[in-house]
Amino acid sequence: MNNKYLYMVMGAIMAVGWFFLGHMAYFANAEGGISNLWWFGTIVAIGLGAGSTAGDDVVSIFVEGIKGYVQTMILLAIFALVGGLVHVLVVKMSTPDPAQIALGVLTFVVSGLLTNMMLSYLRKANI
Repeated sequence: MNNKYLYMVMGAIMAVGWFFLGHMAYFANAEGGISNLWWFGTIVAIGLGAGSTAGDDVVSIFVEGIKGYVQTMILLAIFALVGGLVHVLVVKMSTPDPAQIALGVLTFVVSGLLTNMMLSYLRKANI
């Protein structure tokens, strides 16, 4: 299945998913746009090598995009957890809310995973 256009379509589907999830109420800021944490998760994921997933066809890229990115997702989760705790304790000087910290970690990891999937398909299409 070495079809460049199929990979481009799958990359576009992942981009739409990234954009749609970024605008959901849980991942949106107060004005309804994509939150800074969502954007930051994308930037950090790119910096950690998003898009370098191996695979020969559409399904294997999808599976390897999830399986092969687990170590990076663990790093993203640790960074988000430590950063969220430091932010709450040092900047806000209050007690951490577990739900807010968990939402921050989830936002970071989902943003990074969708970025990885999107860039993996687009790199396979040689764009």
